[in-house]
Amino acid sequence: MDRMEQNTAGPTFTHSKVDESATIVHVQGELDIDSADALRDALETAEESVGTILRLDATGVTFLDSTALGVILASAQRMQERGARFELVCTSPSIRRILDMTLISRTVHLLP
Repeated sequence: MDRMEQNTAGPTFTHSKVDESATIVHVQGELDIDSADALRDALETAEESVGTILRLDATGVTFLDSTALGVILASAQRMQERGARFELVCTSPSIRRILDMTLISRTVHLLP
């Protein structure tokens, strides 16, 4: 199966609130041009109720393209403008390499 066939279901998003200050968006699957709107919607929904920290848990992400990266960066910038923090949890070595090469860590706090 090629990547296009594997992506037909799209990623899944869930939200959880740690406390009044932190909201976590958990994502599973591929983040690409086809799922950029869903990612944007999930992050914007979380931004409405977040206190000081919005964390995107991308440990279940298997693929990340530049469109999804742009959506993440835009959310991080909105959070920064309101004095809040955007954190990205990423354990995939290949995705982490992309994040390091694009210098996204200047706006996004990478965990671990």
